[in-house]
Amino acid sequence: MPAYRAPEQGDKQVVARHIAEGVSILAERLRRLPRAYPHWHRFDPAAYFDLHPHQVEAMVRIEALGATLDVTIYADLLSPAFRRAERFWAQQFCPAYFAAGQRDAFDAHFWQRILPAMQRRLHEAREEITLAGELLFQRGDVTFLAVSAASDERASHQHRIPDDESLISLYHDLPSLTLRRSYDILEMMNPSGMINNEAQSWR
Repeated sequence: MPAYRAPEQGDKQVVARHIAEGVSILAERLRRLPRAYPHWHRFDPAAYFDLHPHQVEAMVRIEALGATLDVTIYADLLSPAFRRAERFWAQQFCPAYFAAGQRDAFDAHFWQRILPAMQRRLHEAREEITLAGELLFQRGDVTFLAVSAASDERASHQHRIPDDESLISLYHDLPSLTLRRSYDILEMMNPSGMINNEAQSWR
C-alpha cells in the first residue's frame, strides 16, 4: 500500500511524515477491527491491513488464548532506517559478534568496524522513529496513543541484546512504534449473532 512507503533517503521530516501516516492508518485499522471482524468467514490480516503476505509475516502477530485475541503490529518496520539496522544486525553484526574472541583478527574487526557501524544505524533508526512519533503526538493522534506498546516491546526483547553497555543504552533509548490491542472475540461476534468456532481461524 503506497501509504506505508517511506522514502529510503531524502528530507528527514518528509520521511518521518510518511512513517507517521502509515502508523496512523494501522492504528485506525486496529481500532475498527471489532466492527470488521464479524464480516470475515476467515480473517485475512493481509487484506484487512493492506499488507503483502511477507509483510504480515514480519509485522503482524496474532495470538488467541481462549476468547481473548491479542494483535501486535511491529510498525517500526515502516521506518527505512530501522529496516537497515535490522538487516545489518542479522547479516553482519550477529555473525561478527559470535566470531569475536575466536581470533584476534575477528575481535578487532568486531570492535573497530562492526560495533561502531551498528551504533550508527541504531542512532539513525532512533532519530527517524523519534521524529515520526513526535509527529503523531503533536497532531494528537489519540488512536495511536491508545494502542502504542513501546514499553512492552522493549521489555520483551531486552534479553536479545549483547552485554555491551553502549548497545544496551542505545536500545533502551530507542523509541518504538509497535502497536498492540487485545479483544474479546465473543464480544466482537455477538452483535451479529455469529458466535461460533471462528476463534480457531486466528490460531
